[in-house]
Amino acid sequence: MPKYSPMKPNPASPAARSAAAKTRSDRSATPPSGTERALRPFGYLLIALVWTVLAVVVLALPLALTIGLGIDGDFSARAFLLESDVVSTVLFLLLVVVLLVPLLGYAYVTLALGAVPLAVLAWTYVVRSLSPGYAGERLSSTGWSRDVIGPITVLPTAMSLLPVRLTPWTEFWARVMFLGWRPSRGVLLAGIPYGLASFLLAGWLLWPVGPVAAVVWTIVTLALVALTVLLVVRAARGQLNRQPAARAVRGS
Repeated sequence: MPKYSPMKPNPASPAARSAAAKTRSDRSATPPSGTERALRPFGYLLIALVWTVLAVVVLALPLALTIGLGIDGDFSARAFLLESDVVSTVLFLLLVVVLLVPLLGYAYVTLALGAVPLAVLAWTYVVRSLSPGYAGERLSSTGWSRDVIGPITVLPTAMSLLPVRLTPWTEFWARVMFLGWRPSRGVLLAGIPYGLASFLLAGWLLWPVGPVAAVVWTIVTLALVALTVLLVVRAARGQLNRQPAARAVRGS
């Protein structure tokens, strides 16, 4: 009789997912080994550095327009708006207000909400990995969800760095993270004043304006940023009583 290897289930099938979940569950019930405890500070440190760089880049994105236009020392927002054709100026302003402000504002806010909390959580795990009080437990987990932003895939999107031991600190940053990764109308509305602030900043800095006008426009810009923060808090409160978007499975 010829020999046959046992048939393996399709990785996307319910049987395969159930077996994988059982394996992860069994692993989560055991504390990390000595090797894992020794190496995980370096792993979390590397992850923290990567997410910190990404967070800094994301937070600096609203300044890209101002910096890009300011590199050309001859550019003037006053000349661009007042000396151009009236029809072209009106069409440009409509494009900015109707399309660019909400889209870029939403992108700025979403990326910030997605990157900054992951950097904070990663640094939290770096500290916890060095603490004897956390030596016998897993620090982070991975969850899967179909309700978050991610690449096109048959399976749910993986969400990493979810805290295993929930404290007010880690729970807060996990909720903020889900605001960025889970699309919502509240975050879209919060991005509108932020996008407007980025265009206003480029406008009055490159006009250029006098000292008094600079103070006024600075206050207006900061007020728009503050409004964004208030709208983000409102969106967070709207999702406060919802169930977590990802099913957590303990990791290392």
